[in-house]
Amino acid sequence: MSFTRGSRRSVSGAPGVCDFGLSDEPDAVASERPQGWNRFDLSADEIRRRVHWASARGRATWLWPDIGISDWHEALERIEDVVRNILEGDASAWLDGDEQALGLACYTSGVGPLLGWWLRQGRLAAPPPVAALLELHLQHNLERHAQVQQAALDAVRAIRAGGVGVLVLKGLHTGTDYFPHPATRPASDIDLLVSPADAPAAENVLRQNGFLEWERNARESSWALAGMARLPRSLMLAHAENPWSIDLHSSLDIGVGTGSPPATLSRADPMRSPRRWSGEPSAQVLDQPLLALHLAVHAGAGLHSLSLLRLIELHLVVTQDSKAGLLSWAEFLALGARTDALGFAFPGLQLCEQLVPGTVPAFVLERCRAGAPARARKVVARLTPATAQRVERNWISEHYMWVRGARGWVRQLIWDFFPSVSSWKTFWTIYQRRWWRLVRGRIGA
Repeated sequence: MSFTRGSRRSVSGAPGVCDFGLSDEPDAVASERPQGWNRFDLSADEIRRRVHWASARGRATWLWPDIGISDWHEALERIEDVVRNILEGDASAWLDGDEQALGLACYTSGVGPLLGWWLRQGRLAAPPPVAALLELHLQHNLERHAQVQQAALDAVRAIRAGGVGVLVLKGLHTGTDYFPHPATRPASDIDLLVSPADAPAAENVLRQNGFLEWERNARESSWALAGMARLPRSLMLAHAENPWSIDLHSSLDIGVGTGSPPATLSRADPMRSPRRWSGEPSAQVLDQPLLALHLAVHAGAGLHSLSLLRLIELHLVVTQDSKAGLLSWAEFLALGARTDALGFAFPGLQLCEQLVPGTVPAFVLERCRAGAPARARKVVARLTPATAQRVERNWISEHYMWVRGARGWVRQLIWDFFPSVSSWKTFWTIYQRRWWRLVRGRIGA
């Protein structure tokens, strides 16, 4: 792997400790970098300035002062049409539009590298400025993927050498097994699952290999190499030098807030999966129908995750495994009912079907829809694949879409007004952000 010198750290040499690929050797693919490689780079000070600007405007996650939200939405809709056409077999897809807005839409939706790959394969055409932009997205993620893939391999091997079973989740699995090229499925993190009893041992392996804990909650902890920058190098693409982390999950359960019970996917006993990771056969990956259920719940339970990339991922996994006879919808529904997950899977499956009609059977959608609260069904009815992901705003109706029952409302409201945080500084940051939203009238109904 190769990073900037400020991010490099050699951790080899100790017994049982792996070298996570950080070296001072020149980048092996630097000569292949296209013109304008650093055109979207930002300094740490500029990123902090944008965060302050966004917070003061009451849109704490909209960090692009020179791009209009309506232009971004239009670009997303153009990309949705292109994606649908290609996935349905159109051999003459065309993408054009405002270059800046398209670049941002490619980044937030996660599909920039995939569009760049389709362009290379002749499945997509674009005017030269847009084609150059898509190539830049692909080139950055080709380099980034090589880094993250090697880190994942080293992490898995180190944890396995410590006697701990490990399962690879999400992009590092699906990118290799379902996408046309692993680098066409960007991944910001390395998601690994271990059993709750093994989590302390796995965490100790990461510490021995130079990782520091960044964050923790009841179901996972996040780890990054000491010295790795926390701020991204770019806010316009999956930059080759954007930081990455290892998210170590001790449970597959997915929660959506204190006012709703979680999807208890751990009841499916994922660590007993017989399916192996193609990157390193000593590690497991999720088998069907748990794989499809996990992807659907992860995409739909929180609208911040409901990106075009995740809908494409669902489509590829569902269609390929259905064709291969690996996915039974009857088993999917049975498992979803057993794990209280069908309602949470509804938004992802519904929008996946909307993106590429014929992907999900109607009877599956109806069962999942019946399991979702009325508020969630109402929210999903007004979403589209292009604009479902929440980047610029969180509406009140969406924030409370999963709350169930009087006790759920009490728990959720208590959490919203008195969040459990680790410090007064964090507490104040949360309330300062909420205050600005109220002052600027940014809370939607």
